[in-house]
Amino acid sequence: AHNLRGARRSERLPDAQTQVWLGDSMGEMAAYIALADVVIVGGSVLKFGAQTPIEALAQGKPVLIGPHTYNFAEVTRSGIAAGAIIQCADAAALLTEARLLLADPARRERMGAAAHALIASSRGATDRSLALLEAFLQRR
Repeated sequence: AHNLRGARRSERLPDAQTQVWLGDSMGEMAAYIALADVVIVGGSVLKFGAQTPIEALAQGKPVLIGPHTYNFAEVTRSGIAAGAIIQCADAAALLTEARLLLADPARRERMGAAAHALIASSRGATDRSLALLEAFLQRR
């Protein structure tokens, strides 16, 4: 409807005229995220739940997510509170917010910095969990 030139990853690689690249292949999400200015967690629009936003946050990308995040609820709440994720009510709102973000590089940069800070604050969780388990087991 908007006369954008698209390409599906499963069919061909993008060229200089490609405006939309649909990543429909397995195992390449990190590469898609690295290329993105804004990451939309599309599965979160549907009631079956979201894909994880953690990869996008770890790469310092602003994340837009829909209403269905039950399977990634905690990281979504944390990302919203940190200013790294914007939650939208539906697909139309996601697209509206994406347009606004694409037109505002400073806001994208702030959200990306918030994403990096959020991920940095979560590092070491395995070591902290092991320390708690060790302390618990020593008391027994």
